[in-house]
Amino acid sequence: MLLEKGFAIMREKSTRPFPYDEDTNKITLPADIQKEIRHLVATGNKARAVSRVTKLTGAGLRVSKDYVDALTKPGER
Repeated sequence: MLLEKGFAIMREKSTRPFPYDEDTNKITLPADIQKEIRHLVATGNKARAVSRVTKLTGAGLRVSKDYVDALTKPGER
């Protein structure tokens, strides 16, 4: 819990190119970045994909992981 608060403070200090909606936890990324995320997961780099989403959006780990899982689920998006 303390660690998550620390990460939240760090995220607040920086501006992200694709900020997520904090009220709905909705992440919207351009198609080229979605393709990059899918490629990372397909090549066994799921942790790197989640990290990339977090860095681009400022979303927390849970929100970023849920986004990556939904994005790479067969038949989604």
